[in-house]
Amino acid sequence: MILVTGASGKLGKEISRQLSQAKRDFRCLVRKSSKVKELEEMGANLIYGDVTDRESLRQAMQGVTQVISTHCIGMAKKGITCWDVDYQGNLDLIELLKENGGGKFVYISALGALLQSPFQLYKVKQLIENVLTISGLNYTILRPSGFFSDFTMSVNVVQNYHLYPSMGWGDHRVQGIHVGDLAYCAIDSLDNSKASHRTFPIGGPEVLTYKQIAALFSKVLGHSVRILPIPMGFIKFVGWIVDSFTSYRYEIQGFADAFSRESVCDNGPLLETFDIKLETFEE
Repeated sequence: MILVTGASGKLGKEISRQLSQAKRDFRCLVRKSSKVKELEEMGANLIYGDVTDRESLRQAMQGVTQVISTHCIGMAKKGITCWDVDYQGNLDLIELLKENGGGKFVYISALGALLQSPFQLYKVKQLIENVLTISGLNYTILRPSGFFSDFTMSVNVVQNYHLYPSMGWGDHRVQGIHVGDLAYCAIDSLDNSKASHRTFPIGGPEVLTYKQIAALFSKVLGHSVRILPIPMGFIKFVGWIVDSFTSYRYEIQGFADAFSRESVCDNGPLLETFDIKLETFEE
């Protein structure tokens, strides 16, 4: 039995869709407040609970021998932080899998995960990576760059105003990945012996600047799209104001710092391990 956490999220739903198509035996951990219509339509086995509730995790983990952990909380909500969701939640999952006699743990981390990161989520993800490597479990850690959808969130602005908002002046490099490709690698990791006890950075097949992304929009939409630069200094200044008045609840400065760094990686080890052709941004 496979347990997918964060199943109502973008990646979790895609993993569930691919598992369903492959006729795999899996269940989805979702909260009662989650939007589950798509999961229900694909016939997913839903179990209601919360990663911050160890007892509900224990119920969800009954008979589970493989876990794909995708749950994530980027900003604090109602007093719940990434230390509750991403750190303690994954610690509990790791311990419960060990109680079940062990098995495979596939963890979705992040390309920028680092203990020294000012972004608490990235610090937490690196800590969980460290715990997994000494847990005694069979594990695979995937460290994705941003999704393509992260760079297309402003499509309405592009279509209506012919402008593409860019962090900085458009020279920032990114290597977005299609959510379906990441889902495929997560699922394949479950039974792929070459992926055991390994960590893989994973990005798309091409490195693009924001200027190049704007040019692709121009090509697809058939009209010129210009960069709308948003200086990082301005973003961090606004973040400082918001953080100061919200007791750092939203951690805007840390978020801005993390996403101001270039998100690129070498896919060589990944392509040697997984039988996959990564989808391009234009595709």
